[in-house]
Amino acid sequence: MLEVIGNFVVSIMDYVLGWTLLLPRDLTLFVVAILTSAILAFVRLLCTDQDWLKRAAGDRKRLRVLIRQTRRAGEKEARKRYKATMTLIKVKSLKFELKPLLWAIVPVALLATWCFARLAYHPPRAGEPLEVKAYLPISAIGRPVHLVPQEGVVIEGDCLQPVGKDRPLPVNGLWDAFNARTRAFFGIDAPLEGVAVWRIRPAARPGGHTLKVRYGGRTYDKQLLVGGRRYAPAVTACSDGPVQCIELAMEPMKLFGVVGGIDFLYIPPWLVAYFLIAIPFVSILKRVFRIY
Repeated sequence: MLEVIGNFVVSIMDYVLGWTLLLPRDLTLFVVAILTSAILAFVRLLCTDQDWLKRAAGDRKRLRVLIRQTRRAGEKEARKRYKATMTLIKVKSLKFELKPLLWAIVPVALLATWCFARLAYHPPRAGEPLEVKAYLPISAIGRPVHLVPQEGVVIEGDCLQPVGKDRPLPVNGLWDAFNARTRAFFGIDAPLEGVAVWRIRPAARPGGHTLKVRYGGRTYDKQLLVGGRRYAPAVTACSDGPVQCIELAMEPMKLFGVVGGIDFLYIPPWLVAYFLIAIPFVSILKRVFRIY
């Protein structure tokens, strides 16, 4: 049910943001992140008492000056009164924080759902190699798994591949080294299971394919989209049978090819970059448009 709702939301948001996929991926991420910042900033402008918040900001600024003066003068009682007034203003300001978040949560959730489906990976390109992985229990190691040949997809090597023991993720650069250390420190590395790996090369023409993996008398389907602006889900879970899931080893979206994810928090690379752009821009937009 959740998958159906998610697909419906993504299809609707494609009409709103689909044009951004024509841009380079880094620029698309900037556009969506800044749009999120604009929603958070301008919703606050529309649904809060800006006059009260402006006066409150001025009062807090003046009180900070008075508190510094009383500290230098050693006037403890006056400093206590000013601090109590500052606390009272802050408490009253809190009532203006919840309403903007409630109004913004729906559009931001729609944006996030679309990003998860469209910006997490670079779409596979026609004619470029791609790995397909089928994950099985460790008890299946040594047994053959069959990737069915089909028109438009070249299998480099044998279509029958034995199940081997999965390997840890390769460490490539400082960001990956940090993630490897944090995974080891928090003990969140998943136990290695069995995996069968094929290297395929989709045809030079763009289009869609349905890969078929056969094992133990069952056939498992995995969608593949090639040469377009979109990609099929990277991982397809298999609800029954010994094959646990099938993965397309697509290239994750990393801002400028550098910004990685935070593995121990399960935050993918695109989401780290999204936060790094969106959070500062909220403050920038508030300052530029004098939003309190």
